[in-house]
Amino acid sequence: MTRLLTGIFLGANIFTVLLLWLTVASTYVSPSEYPSLSLLGLFFPILVVIDVAFIFFWLIFHYSLVWVPILGLVVVSSYAMDYCPINTKKYHSDSAICVVTYNLGGVLTDEDQQEVVRFLKEKKPDIACFQEITGGMMNMPEFMQFVDSMHYNKIIGTGKYILTRFKLLGDTIHIGYPTNPVRANYSTANWIYCQGDSLLLVSNHLESNSLNDSDKTEYKDMILEPERERVEQGGRLLKRKLSNAAYYRGAQTDTLCALIDNNPKKSIILCGDFNDTPISYTYQQLSKRLNCTFRETGRGAGFTYKRSGIYVRIDHIFVSKDWQCLKCYVDDKIKASDHYPVVAYMQKKH
Repeated sequence: MTRLLTGIFLGANIFTVLLLWLTVASTYVSPSEYPSLSLLGLFFPILVVIDVAFIFFWLIFHYSLVWVPILGLVVVSSYAMDYCPINTKKYHSDSAICVVTYNLGGVLTDEDQQEVVRFLKEKKPDIACFQEITGGMMNMPEFMQFVDSMHYNKIIGTGKYILTRFKLLGDTIHIGYPTNPVRANYSTANWIYCQGDSLLLVSNHLESNSLNDSDKTEYKDMILEPERERVEQGGRLLKRKLSNAAYYRGAQTDTLCALIDNNPKKSIILCGDFNDTPISYTYQQLSKRLNCTFRETGRGAGFTYKRSGIYVRIDHIFVSKDWQCLKCYVDDKIKASDHYPVVAYMQKKH
């Protein structure tokens, strides 16, 4: 009986490890080719927790097999650090610039708009990239007064708004890529003059998963009351929407990667709402070319979206190798939007 139980648990552990490795392997495959495969990355944190539980299980009941879950974690350790980095040191420098990316989620109420203005007055970012911003927010008197007081240059697009204290070096470059025609997502790029060098600033809002309030409620109910029929029906709906969005993001990511590859040795800041977690094709392809500021100096999971039982970090700031990130964090104290802003402080390397 002991051998039988050991074999069953060992098989379950090996199966967990193989699934964990498969979630990582899925990040190498473009979702535009196999969109459903990209959804495996969403299970990464769950599988890590299960594998860690197996470490304690084997230590108590059969310590000679503890190497199985440990091997499983060692192989994916760098991806675990992408998902939940552990950094202790934070630096300060007078030459550092502050960069903020913030999806405002269509902020509408006066109270929420006031909270956004208070946040900006506190941070005084040198560069701020907003997504899903409304005309009401842009035309708010207090917001306009702050923008004027900081002498920002403004870059305005549909649903996007960029503020920068640095000089613009040309017109906005519209980055077109495949997208759902209903949402019509796109990215923009601008050359600016920053700290004695030209810099390519790229603001993004990649394909949304298009989950409405009803979908999110259904997902939460599935978690709290996992009835078979509800899980099957809700699961099919979520899979279809998530796969469709992932399909577009695969091609969008390839377009951004081509932009980076076509500007080798150029200074780049690329940020926004990517609608993808660190265990995704989007994040991994971009992080091969640029450094993620949260990965460099952030701490913990850093969820930028926490609503209806969905906890993910989908907003990111990437920078080229000539930048040193000193500090990066997700400001989860501001509740104006369904997203939290990412704040990064960085300076040019000497």
